[in-house]
Amino acid sequence: MTDQQDPKTERKKTPTDASDFEREQLRLFLSEGDLAATLATINPSLAWLPVLSEMKLIQGDNQIIGWIERNFSDEDAVRDVVANIGFFSPETANFLEFRLNREVENLPPVLAKCWQLIIRHIREAQTRLLRDDWFELEPLVLRGDHSAALLERIAQTLRPKLKLGKRISFYDTVRAPHERPWDLMSIDFEVQDGVSTVEFLQAWSKNATAETDLSLLAKLTSALEAALADAADVGVEGNKGNGTTDHDVPSVAHHVQNTYRSGFHAIVRVMAELWLRLARKSPQLALPLLRRWCHIDFRLMRRLVLFACADPVVSSDVAADMLIELPRGELFLTSSSVEVFRLIRTRWPDFAVEKQRAILRRLCEGPPRDWFREGVEIDQTIDRSRFDILAEMERDGLAIGGSASDLLNEIRTRWPTWRLRPAEQAGFHVWHESSSGAVDGGAEKLTGVPDSELVAESKKLALIALFIGKC
Repeated sequence: MTDQQDPKTERKKTPTDASDFEREQLRLFLSEGDLAATLATINPSLAWLPVLSEMKLIQGDNQIIGWIERNFSDEDAVRDVVANIGFFSPETANFLEFRLNREVENLPPVLAKCWQLIIRHIREAQTRLLRDDWFELEPLVLRGDHSAALLERIAQTLRPKLKLGKRISFYDTVRAPHERPWDLMSIDFEVQDGVSTVEFLQAWSKNATAETDLSLLAKLTSALEAALADAADVGVEGNKGNGTTDHDVPSVAHHVQNTYRSGFHAIVRVMAELWLRLARKSPQLALPLLRRWCHIDFRLMRRLVLFACADPVVSSDVAADMLIELPRGELFLTSSSVEVFRLIRTRWPDFAVEKQRAILRRLCEGPPRDWFREGVEIDQTIDRSRFDILAEMERDGLAIGGSASDLLNEIRTRWPTWRLRPAEQAGFHVWHESSSGAVDGGAEKLTGVPDSELVAESKKLALIALFIGKC
């Protein structure tokens, strides 16, 4: 049970490795003397934490601070603490922060970041457990309270907040050093339990003034921007490759694929629907807000803009320019492609011919090569990305011009077995079938694909999943 070896090179014995006799030996040994000093000295695996608690040996957080401090440089300690993170009180966070600040310069950056996130989660989680903001807010909203203080509370309730958990992986036994915090633990952003998008939209009066809708949208925009910056800072969101918002928000518009989604889903759906209400009441207020969204450099904000541009209140030139200026990877990869397909399908005939040509030139280029990892069959994946959107436009009867038609025919010549998926799946890289209880990566992605094309389509889906980002 002692820690004479380098924790980076050899795994300590955990409760699952110990016999009943060894457990009893440990209990007897730790029940005598100063527990805090003994734990810091013999330094067993932190996986023993819940066992020692069940044995009634640990009576307070101060008994384990020195023990945890000794393991700041151990990746297994990060995993063990995160797996038992509900055990700790906010006081633990204060003690750990003081100890960490003394050691942080001596730690690898990834471990320093992990412990900082752990401390933050411990400090914030207990406060959230003691509150049910929506339970308190709903009666006020139903009564028509639209005070600035209430709007701020609504925005903070809907804002996704950091949540850590044990990382489930088939590769947990790999001992290689890790480079990012989410290599060692699950990092999500969640809203408080009990907040339902549908319930909120039903509670928020459709007869609220346009100015009130705008005030709430402004506060929600600030809350979402702050949450996205937070997610980017901890490494689970970015402007290149997949991120946590791609999983949380399959579609900005109402869609069955959003069922059971959490995290950023609630605030985005509320903002999308409130903007549509505002656009009906006062386009002169809705459109400046849309311009504000355009200047916030996060992909999820651009997805909200793409969603709004499908509404005829937005000029066709503005909508077309959004597709012309969108980062090229987002036209094809990430969940942004759902909004791209929706906007093209809805507004294409409204676009001026020269803007259609500019968009088609970008679609013919395909996704940028630097979005893919080494080893990926890039040419094939780029072809598939171009095929999916151009053939979908062709199926919808949209004019794509001679150059795009020629390219589409060339791709069909290179890949004669390729066929489009069902129209309702256009733009989605992951598709859930509710009747089968399917999960990401299952056979539901291949629904409607002929047997002769299963291998090619499976390979394409696997390649898409490999482009840079948190897949």
